[in-house]
Amino acid sequence: MRARAGPADLWIALGGGTATLFAAFLAVDSGAQVGVGLAAGVAFFIAAVAAFVVYPHVSIAATILLFALVPMLKVLVLPEIGPIKDAVVLAAAAAAIVVFVFERPHVDRWLLIPVALLLGFYVINVGSGHDIAWAQGVRLIGEPLLLLLVGLILPEPRRSFRWALGALIVTACLVAGYGIYQQIVGKWTLVDWGYSFDSQVRSLDNGWLRSFGTMDDPFAYAAFLLYGLAAVCFWLRRGPLAWSAGTLIMVGLFFSYGRTAALILVAFLGLAMWRHRLQMTAMMVMVAIALTAVVILINANGTESNRVTVTGNAAAANDFSANVVLNGRISAWKAAVGDNPFEWLFGRGVGQVGTAAERATYTVTRSSDQGSSQDQAVDSGYLATIADVGFVGLAVLLALFARIAATTARAARRGLDEGWVGLALLATLLIDALTRSSFTGFPTAFLGLLLIGVAVAAADAHEAEDGVALGRPR
Repeated sequence: MRARAGPADLWIALGGGTATLFAAFLAVDSGAQVGVGLAAGVAFFIAAVAAFVVYPHVSIAATILLFALVPMLKVLVLPEIGPIKDAVVLAAAAAAIVVFVFERPHVDRWLLIPVALLLGFYVINVGSGHDIAWAQGVRLIGEPLLLLLVGLILPEPRRSFRWALGALIVTACLVAGYGIYQQIVGKWTLVDWGYSFDSQVRSLDNGWLRSFGTMDDPFAYAAFLLYGLAAVCFWLRRGPLAWSAGTLIMVGLFFSYGRTAALILVAFLGLAMWRHRLQMTAMMVMVAIALTAVVILINANGTESNRVTVTGNAAAANDFSANVVLNGRISAWKAAVGDNPFEWLFGRGVGQVGTAAERATYTVTRSSDQGSSQDQAVDSGYLATIADVGFVGLAVLLALFARIAATTARAARRGLDEGWVGLALLATLLIDALTRSSFTGFPTAFLGLLLIGVAVAAADAHEAEDGVALGRPR
């Protein structure tokens, strides 16, 4: 920040000054009026880009806190605050582009290629046209993938990793505490605050409610707490602080009453056994988890939604309604795959089924008579991907996750915390996606892929530093 201005800085200053004079001339000459909100928004965006470039560790930590609070702020403070997350994602992506162009950091091309291919499939959209639902589908998958690249590209990844996990643990404790407090005040008080039985508040038969913390639903709440628990278990050193944070998060997680969370905890147990060199036991645990996951996916009749939003003609809608099962939810396989072999390969089309189709029915906020987004989403991230871009797109997505798993596993074998945390975060995202559309969910996919990107970059930086210390070229 104290460096002497060079030629590039002078050109930037000259361009900014010229643009300012030109905008002032247009405003005076044509009588155009620019609101304060627009100017403040532009200023915020520019400041966010600069912050991600100059102070990436602080910016990533602040992003974790902001993303965790946005769902609550939409209900209790300002319903129109939701798009701020999109502005932050675009600012982070712009900062990553600046760093990539001018600093040329090393990024694993086997991570870049599947990201580019998957985004290409969504943009081309072989299965259908390019409408509002398609745009929402591209946004929902594109922003988490951009955050993955942000974590891989931004400078000082090891410092960012420490700040990110510290912020994640603190925020998870706050979210868990709020979830416990929701059990104390009860469902009727929450409804008086502005929450709704149609979306956030979900009662159980025994009179208790499923805590949702600062999130929109108990499932996103549980996934976020599991991210925090992964940081506690595989990064935070043992002591009173770790035990206190872990206990608070576990209590908050219990009140979500999520069955998938129990499966993820078993996966954490398997990773902990592997870390302590109990490879055979850990392998048996992982095989059991894999078999359970296959059973869950094959029998995915829905744990998240009561119906699927379908865009298109009435015949397609009737075809979907014919697949209602006894518990009131549609057959997820039938909804996602369809009957046409061409749709098996390339999907029904981006935004034709699921969250993007529902999200296209409103602009910034949902009206009171539109129901909740959780009631209209495909019940599995894998099935949602098949619905959008078919088995070809799913294969690319799985190739991306396989490369991430291989990279983090290599770091874990070298004893790096970055590798173990990356594996735990990836396991949480992959298992959670069995029963939820987690690959596009906010903040599950957004924060999960951002943190995974930071962990991979930090492990790579650690390996590079060790190589330099030993006299080996990169």
